[in-house]
Amino acid sequence: MKTKTQKALSSLEFAISQCITHEKLDDEFTLAEYIVKTRLNRSTAHESLVRLINQGILTKRKISIDGSLTNLYRKA
Repeated sequence: MKTKTQKALSSLEFAISQCITHEKLDDEFTLAEYIVKTRLNRSTAHESLVRLINQGILTKRKISIDGSLTNLYRKA
């Protein structure tokens, strides 16, 4: 196999490994869970979480849940 092809495959394999579903940790929550607990509308809840991320209070990461990418939030 050519070196160029090997590099492309290793990059592809790396990208695929980053998309593998990782488990949700006990201290993480989704936007949907936040909406249920706070009773905020979706837009206000999302803006609130973005503000907390920008202030460094929360962090977020993406995982795949049932084939859809979902943000998980937790304390920084």
